[in-house]
Parts: sequence; structure tokens; C-alpha cells
Amino acid sequence: MVSFALTRADRAILKEAKAQADLASRHAREFEHDEDRMLPHAFPEAEGRPDTRAMLAHLEPETSGAKILTALLYLEDWRGGVPLREARYSLGNTALRIAGAPEQYERWRNRTIAIGLTESVGGSDPASTRTTATWDAAAGEWVIEGEKIFITYAESCDAVLVLARLVHPERRGLSAFMVEKGTPGLSVGRQFRKMGIRFEDTAPLAFSACRVPAFNHIDGDLKSMLRSFSESRPVVAAYALGVTRAALDFTWGRLAEIGIAPDYDQGPTETTAAADRLMSLEAEWEATWTVVLQAKWIEQNEGPGKIDSSMAKAMGGGLARRVTQTCIDVLGVCGLSDAYPIEKAFRDARIFDIYEGTGEVQRLIIAREILGYSPKELN
Repeated sequence: MVSFALTRADRAILKEAKAQADLASRHAREFEHDEDRMLPHAFPEAEGRPDTRAMLAHLEPETSGAKILTALLYLEDWRGGVPLREARYSLGNTALRIAGAPEQYERWRNRTIAIGLTESVGGSDPASTRTTATWDAAAGEWVIEGEKIFITYAESCDAVLVLARLVHPERRGLSAFMVEKGTPGLSVGRQFRKMGIRFEDTAPLAFSACRVPAFNHIDGDLKSMLRSFSESRPVVAAYALGVTRAALDFTWGRLAEIGIAPDYDQGPTETTAAADRLMSLEAEWEATWTVVLQAKWIEQNEGPGKIDSSMAKAMGGGLARRVTQTCIDVLGVCGLSDAYPIEKAFRDARIFDIYEGTGEVQRLIIAREILGYSPKELN
């Protein structure tokens, strides 16, 4: 039976995570006009405070499980605006675990691995990949040529898992390759100037006569590797829950200054329009939180659920846009001023409907499953 009741260990870990998010929030705006600056491994306020991920590892048997608690910890990181300690969710590591050979995973498991999928033509659709990997039989190496854009952790990662089209006398199609930082022919472009999430390392990568040994070819099941998105999508929804929780809390705080507070026992005719709108969004927030936990519970017990993860992602992305827009509507000028956190939350929220597949893509995935259509029949 699925249960969303938190254990005592869950509550202890999350209590500390909430306290750390409050401390981190004072640094949330430091990167708004300095996107070339990388996040520190830890802010000064982390000194003397326990590492919540280490707490989870130590107390895991007493928790609801690492999959669920990890998502909730990311929720708190994003509620604070930036993590108090470096805490990355790297899709490249997940993809390598799924598709790599044991010896490959063992070699790179403790590295931060970016994933190089998106290109300037075709976006993140694998079928549009133009980056090539040409087999040089004489040298026993693959030669990678091409460009990738919007790569998270492009500058600060240790290696990148690159999707490329094979150029080989006996093979064709797409495959993945591990390219370590410092490999000749790999270069990192300048940080993108973004509307939101300006603290996050996002830059393009270029590959020019970039040679990697045969060992670096991740010759696993590509479809299984791409299903790693089913693990990451509910985490992105948790990111959205964190940003929207901060926006809702701030807006309720401002309304409290003029005597408006939520009363969930009253009907819409017995409360103010502003409170009614926010309470409706609170209900959506709770529903999305439940769907995220359900997706992670299924992953933890049965393996990643494609439809459940898409539902969580679609709900989280849409919620973030509605909540931050409504908070600005309710707060008026205060919501637009960079002296307050709402305008930043509004800008940051846009990414959650894009990360790991847009909301439109998620709805297509869900519709295909429900209606029994193939990607060619419904796209």
C-alpha cells in the first residue's frame, strides 16, 4: 500500500533541510548579475550544520526511502533559492548507471557527469542529432565532431555523456560516449545569459576532432538510457514545488500584514478574492506534491514509472507558472520589484516546464499511453 505519512527520521531530516533553506535564501540574489560565477561547494552558514544528504544515508533504513527523501530535499534546496551546500542532480550519472557496463560505471561513478543531448537544430529530440562519432580503426578511437547547447554543469562537470550519430563501416544509428574534461578537442563556451536560474552553470560544448578511446563508448541500450528521464522528471517537479512554496509563503506573509490569512473552512463568498485564489493554488500544490511522492514511491519499489513521472513533471511545470503569475497579480507592484523574491521566482519558474521534456511532450507521452498510440501516430 502506498503511504505518504512521513517517518520520524523523514521529519528530522526535512526539518534541518528547511532550516538550511532559510539560511541559503539570503544568498539567492547574489548570482542575478554575475552568471559567470560558479556556486560554492558550501556557503559560510553551512559551517557546523549537518549535511542533510549524509543524514539521509545514515538514517535511510528509518526513512520512507532515499528516492522519496532525495526529491523532498531538492524541494527545500529550491525553496531557499540556492542550495546551502552543493547538491547536484546529474542526469548523466543516472544514464551511465543504466546504460554503461559495470566497469564503466565503476570508473566514473564518483564524477559529476553532464549529459550532452540538446543541439541548436532539433533541440533535445534524439532523432535530430547531428553530432557524429567516427570510428578510426587504425587508432582504435572514436572521433567526435559537433556542438551541444544548454548543457547543465558544462563548466563545472568532470565529464560529459554525449549523444552522437555513429559513422562506422558496420554500424549506424545513435550511441553515447563519455568525454572527460581536458580531452583535446573538447571546449566549453561562455555561460548563457538566461531569464532565470542564473546561478546554474549552463553553457554550450563544442567537439572538434575530439578523440576518445573505445572504452569510452557506452554501448548499452540507448532506449533504456533515455528512460533515465523517468527518474529525473519527478525531481524537476520537486524543484518547481520548492520555488512555488517560497512564492506562496512570501505572498501569504505580505497579506498577513493587512489582516488576510487563509481559512480553509470558509467558502469563496466568505473570504477575500486574493485569499481564495491562493487557497486554490495551495490545493494544487498539495496534489502535485502527492503525485511527485507517488512517482518516487513507484520508482523505489517497482522501478521508474514512465507515465507517473510524466504526470509529475507536467503538473509541476504548470503549477510553477500559475503560482508565480498569481502571486504577482495579488501583490501588484511589490511582486514586480527586484527588492522582493517574487519576480525572481517568476523568472526561475519558467524552466520547470522545459527541463527534461516540455509540458507538451509530457502530455503526449501520457496521451499515447492512455489511447494506445505510437509516437508516429500521435506526435
